[in-house]
Amino acid sequence: MSNHTDTQPPPPPPLYVFAGGGTGGHLAPGIAVAEQLRREQPDCRIRFVGSGRSVEHQMLEPTDFEYAVCETFPLNTLKRRPLPFLRSHWQAFRSACRDIGQDRPTAVVGLGGFASVPFAVAAKRCGIPCLLLEQNSVPGKANRWLSRWHPICLTFEESAQHLPGRAVSHLTGNPLREEIRQLAISDHPLPFDPPTLLILGGSLGSRQVNDSMLNAVGRLTAELAGWRIVHQTGPDGAPAARELYSKCGIAHEVAPFFSDLPARLRTATLAVARAGASTLTELAAVGVPAILIPYPTAADDHQTKNAQLFATIHAAEIVSSLDRSFAPVDLAPAMQSLLTDQQRLLNMSQQMKTISKPDAAANVSAILKSTAAFNR
Repeated sequence: MSNHTDTQPPPPPPLYVFAGGGTGGHLAPGIAVAEQLRREQPDCRIRFVGSGRSVEHQMLEPTDFEYAVCETFPLNTLKRRPLPFLRSHWQAFRSACRDIGQDRPTAVVGLGGFASVPFAVAAKRCGIPCLLLEQNSVPGKANRWLSRWHPICLTFEESAQHLPGRAVSHLTGNPLREEIRQLAISDHPLPFDPPTLLILGGSLGSRQVNDSMLNAVGRLTAELAGWRIVHQTGPDGAPAARELYSKCGIAHEVAPFFSDLPARLRTATLAVARAGASTLTELAAVGVPAILIPYPTAADDHQTKNAQLFATIHAAEIVSSLDRSFAPVDLAPAMQSLLTDQQRLLNMSQQMKTISKPDAAANVSAILKSTAAFNR
């Protein structure tokens, strides 16, 4: 008689596929949720599928997450090149169906943007649960369309009114990377020694933000005395910024991209930034007041609407491009009034923190796992 007993092989570790990216604003919340899943399920596999932009490599390189590229034409090419646009998305959809059918992931997470569409649609086709993340006050076109079939996690309560009537939405907040979440839950008074001005043009940089800042610095040398400037310029602009700050005798740190942004947020007294939702979420978490320059041609003018939510509670000032052009804006009046008013900066910092939801990543993870279990 054989003593051999049949044993079932252990089930494979759960696989979560994060689809989308292209900008830091889309990618950072996905990384935050992926980190949360890894803490809760140490054996799980995480795979990001993006558009292949350099910012994806920069942000994912420090992680051990899998990374693949799914090439698609952006939405702004639809009118100019409709056939290549449709062909690229059809090919991406077929590739996504093949990958999902073969690997059978536990769930797919759509990060927003049209790079997320092929995998979100393929998940529906293959019976795999999918959860959408929306960062902005006005949901993007891709998420508005996909929310007809997949539940969606929102950063702002106001976003729900822009979704289809059948959409299932959850107000979770925008997921924060753990380093920034720790800052959010710690007692972190606004630093003033030395006061630091943080300039952020977004993950891809911004010539408009750079030029606006350099124009203002030349007029505010007296007000900036004793301040330190930390400036993320993007691929262009670093040499000009270094030259001007040195000429004006201002202590500074300038780089095209800061991979350790949480360390910069920790010491920031005031920020000048775009009004992307992920940037605003991180500033709010740490309580950094801001002067916001909304991206002039953002879809549905969503950055202006994001900024208005913060301006309404007196956490930020808005300096807009009135003609929606990329010409430099006049930052000097807003900067002058804030650089010399410590009490106002403290009040704005406190207001910033009132809008923060530091447990957003855990909220999204719980919904994702619940959705996956329900569809099992």
